[in-house]
Parts: sequence; C-alpha cells; structure tokens
Amino acid sequence: MIARMFSYFKIGSPKVDLVLHSHKIEAGGHVSGSFHLYGGWFAQKIKRLECDLVKVSAGKSQPIQPVTTVLMSQVIEPRDQKEFPFRYLVPEALTPTDDGCTYRLQTKIVFEDDIQTFDHDELIVIT
Repeated sequence: MIARMFSYFKIGSPKVDLVLHSHKIEAGGHVSGSFHLYGGWFAQKIKRLECDLVKVSAGKSQPIQPVTTVLMSQVIEPRDQKEFPFRYLVPEALTPTDDGCTYRLQTKIVFEDDIQTFDHDELIVIT
C-alpha cells in the first residue's frame, strides 16, 4: 500500500535516462546510445519503454514520430540498473535546429497501474 502511494507521487520511483553518444546529428543520420533504467525504493513492474521524436517551436511540443516502443513484463528491483541499446535513423526532412525550433527525444517508462516516468534529451540537427 505504501509502495503504491509513493510510486503514484513518484517518490522513490525508478528512473529512465537516454544516454546518447552524440546530441548533434545530420538529418538522415543515425543517433545511437542506450536507455538506462535505475531502480527506485521498491520493486516495480515495467510494462513498456517508449521514445518519441518531438519538435518544440514557439513553446509548443509537436510529436514528429514514434522512435521505439519496447514492451516489457519485467520487474526492476530496488537500486537495480538495466541498460538497453538504442539506435535511430533521423528523418531526412527535418529542418536544422535554430533559435525558434528544437528537437527532443522524449522517453518514458510505463509501470503497472499506468504510472509514468519521463526523460527528454535535446537533439541538435545540423546541416
């Protein structure tokens, strides 16, 4: 009961971090790295890991495309660490990053009871 309440308020919840080899990428190029999952205070069952490419302009986020969805049915134990490889082909049609337009890889893990934890990493598209 207490573990469920803590996870609902995201106290001591597992965390996700997308670690990229490089944040700068050319349109049409590959970006790679790995998803790092870190266990929280209590064991938690993970349903899925999702990552989406999002464009941010004028303060508004606009989804570009889903990058990956990894369905899972595993438990992450307290203070446990797991790592999953990541590789993505960036669309060629992306305009370069500038002051009015940025891109993010938005990652989330969804736990049992649909509780979610988010991470985002800026992606700099160059010409």
